[in-house]
Amino acid sequence: MRGRLGSAAAGLALALAASLPFAPLDAQSRPIRQAAIDAALLPLPAALRPDARVIAYTDDGPAIVLREGSNGMVCAADRADDDRFDVRCYHESFMPVIERRRELARERLDWNATAARIDADVKAGRLHLPESPTAGYRMLGPIAAFDWARNRAGPEIARWQSIHFPYKTAVELGLPTEPDGNLPYAMLAGTYWSHVMINAPPE
Repeated sequence: MRGRLGSAAAGLALALAASLPFAPLDAQSRPIRQAAIDAALLPLPAALRPDARVIAYTDDGPAIVLREGSNGMVCAADRADDDRFDVRCYHESFMPVIERRRELARERLDWNATAARIDADVKAGRLHLPESPTAGYRMLGPIAAFDWARNRAGPEIARWQSIHFPYKTAVELGLPTEPDGNLPYAMLAGTYWSHVMINAPPE
C-alpha cells in the first residue's frame, strides 16, 4: 500500500488520497492537485503535455476535470485508493468507449461479456467509434515505484503506446499478434479494442 513509500513521497500520496478527486481546488490543495496533473501527463510525449485535458475518476460519479485542454488528448489521473500507479491518455474521440467500459466494469463483466455489450451498442448506434485511428498512452506499475516528489517513474513501471483500430485484424494491419522486444504488434485484433501495441523502455 501507499504507506510503504518513502516519507516525503508517502506524505504527498496520503494527501492525494485525502484531497483528490473529492476536494475542491483551494490554496492549500493546489500543490497536491498539480502533482496529480503532472503525473497524469507523464505517458504523453512532451510536446502533447501542455495542452492535454486531465480528469480524475470517482467510483460512481462522472469524471472531475482537473485541467482543461485543447489538443484533443485526455489523461486520467492515478487513483489514490489502491497500490498501483496507473495513468493513461486517449484521444477525446475514443473517450466514449472508455466511459462505456467503465460503466460495464461496475457490473463486473468479463472481457467477452463486455465486448458483446459494446458490439451491440456499436451496431445499434448507441456508441460511436472514431472514424480514424487514435493514439493511447499508458503507464502501469506498483505505486511504490513512483516518486511523487520528483514526478518520476522507476523501471518497475511499464510504459507503452497504442494506436486503436477498432475491429481491424492483424492481417489487415500487417502485424504479428505476439510481442517481439519493442517491435509493434497487434493486440485483441478483430475486436472493438483492436490496437497496435508499442512497448517503450523504462524512463
